Amino acid sequence: MKHKNRIITTVIVFVLLTILAGFSFSVEAADQDVIAKVNDTEITLGEFQEAVRYKRFDILQEYQYMAYIYSLYNIPLDESVTTQYETALSASNSKELGQQVIDQLAYNRILDAESEKAGVVVADEEVTKTIKSMFGFSEEDAAADETAEDSLDLSDTGSTDIVPPEPEVNKEVEFQKAFDSYFTETAQGVFTKEFFQKQIYYSLLESKFLDEAVFVNEVFEDEMVSARHILVETEETAQEILDKLEAGEDWNALAAEFSQDTSNKDNGGELGWFARGTMVLPFEEAAFALNPGEISAPVKTDFGYHIIASDGKEVRPLEDEALNNAKYAVYKAWYEKVTDEYPVESFDNWEDKVPTEPVFEPIVTESAEDTAVITDGDSETSAETEAEPTAEE
Repeated sequence: MKHKNRIITTVIVFVLLTILAGFSFSVEAADQDVIAKVNDTEITLGEFQEAVRYKRFDILQEYQYMAYIYSLYNIPLDESVTTQYETALSASNSKELGQQVIDQLAYNRILDAESEKAGVVVADEEVTKTIKSMFGFSEEDAAADETAEDSLDLSDTGSTDIVPPEPEVNKEVEFQKAFDSYFTETAQGVFTKEFFQKQIYYSLLESKFLDEAVFVNEVFEDEMVSARHILVETEETAQEILDKLEAGEDWNALAAEFSQDTSNKDNGGELGWFARGTMVLPFEEAAFALNPGEISAPVKTDFGYHIIASDGKEVRPLEDEALNNAKYAVYKAWYEKVTDEYPVESFDNWEDKVPTEPVFEPIVTESAEDTAVITDGDSETSAETEAEPTAEE
């Protein structure tokens, strides 16, 4: 009888193990389902789902930061802001969110291929250095650790009276603690360390590839003008100021007295150097039409009437907004060309498998002293964590 019971028990255990093994295999197989292809490179369901959870987490972190900013000014969080983020993470928007993630994953594949062609490489050390800086640690911290260790070596002093200094905090250990804490307390299993590191890698790779391959032969410069202006409400006032200037009155004094541009009226209406595309069109056309030393007739814009004085015109390297606009134009042309060379084939087997976690919960803000709270399932994360890093894809 006992022998028979053992046989039955063995059979039951075998059946259970077989079922569990089959379940494990089916889950693993599902993770490996191909949901899209970029040329011959596959994007799997498992990778897609982790990327969706990461994007949802990133959106929630952005929402949390917005709530924190509102709380600093003791302002209740605007309902429209909450609605915006709630809509982005709603079930009805899951397909659009999923498509955005697929597009990003496909773009990463293109970056990989194009960077390999161009010989652009991001080393593991660069990724580590960037992550450390995000957590407030730097290479100087590591160097300080080594210096502190060296300073504790008293073997050659021959003295027993020297009191060794207090040991320095090991920055590497502190970094590891902070890094681990981020995943246990903030990310809470939504994505892995490896996935996070990969996002930092792609961020660095894109920046490096653009600088070394896309922008490398571009000359970002253009004709610029250096100008001043006096802004007034009416054409009559503008003409009155022009008459005063012709009579020999001081430009700076007139700007301080009449100009409604409070940002620069006290320094003569100085605008500095600017390129085309950074000012409203009527102002820009008038400024570029002037020769250095000339003063314009009244120029009407939506802001009022301007008197413009040209201080210089020359070709100069682009800066700030003008530089960003020029780089974006080059990037856009490259992107349109390269995406034609890497057709993306997307299937529909992911559409009902878009993760809905971490979940959205509205944040209530009260004041700067109170902490905004975001709830992910059963866990709560303080708005104070806004200082912790979130990598942009």
